[in-house]
Amino acid sequence: MGLSPYSLYSLTFKEFGNAVHGKREGEELQERSNWERTRWQTALLLNVHVKKGSRITPKDLAVFPWEKVQEKAAEDNKGWDMFKALAKEKK
Repeated sequence: MGLSPYSLYSLTFKEFGNAVHGKREGEELQERSNWERTRWQTALLLNVHVKKGSRITPKDLAVFPWEKVQEKAAEDNKGWDMFKALAKEKK
């Protein structure tokens, strides 16, 4: 994490845990970015070779686990939005 021994030993357990968590999240975001860039570049490369009028999107090639979680959350929100709309109609 790039901490000097003095900085490391002056941290509380909570502060150290937060630092480790933040470092891990940063590395995970970098890894996601690298995978998404690779998928995007591959889609561009393959689109040169497909028939005219058809197109390959990056999500046609691969859907990553973190995208599935976002899609599921969006589906859950659709149900909540429908419920709220029904509640407004009843008033």
